[in-house]
Amino acid sequence: MKYLLFLLFLTTSLFAQKEGQNFCKGTTDGSYFPLDIQKKKIVWYNTYYYETLEGDKMLKGKTYVAFKQQWQDGSNSMIYFREANGKVLQYEECCSAETIRWKQSLKKGENWQNEDKTNTVIYTLLSEDAVLKTPYCHYTGLMALQAQYAKSTYVFYYLRGLGYVGATKDGKVISFIVLQ
Repeated sequence: MKYLLFLLFLTTSLFAQKEGQNFCKGTTDGSYFPLDIQKKKIVWYNTYYYETLEGDKMLKGKTYVAFKQQWQDGSNSMIYFREANGKVLQYEECCSAETIRWKQSLKKGENWQNEDKTNTVIYTLLSEDAVLKTPYCHYTGLMALQAQYAKSTYVFYYLRGLGYVGATKDGKVISFIVLQ
């Protein structure tokens, strides 16, 4: 029994930003886009990937926080974020440019457009009090951010203190974080 409780504690703490926080609960004072989460397992449709904090990386004279995404099929990709002036910026390797992933000053209904050589995405803040039920958690108080691409639209959900927790397409859950 002690081993089972220890294993449960260890597994839930792998996702924690703060000691003792579990992945179904955020923090009231946390960011919707924290850049210090050590590791998450994320289901995306019928596959999954681990997103692991790799540390800082200098790109074009700016310091980014690097995350490795290791997919179920063994492929890997990297994503790079930095915070500046109330924004979370993503370095797009394809284009050697930055795009805005999130702005602290957003108000409900506000949108912005990101463009790179491969995509145009229109982001719109839908809510800061959204609800999402996944196979593992029933989240409340989420930021819901719609991302409209040329051929599809997703809603991404973020929890204060934990960041990304899931996504929907056409009202159906297609992505969520899970325990390992």
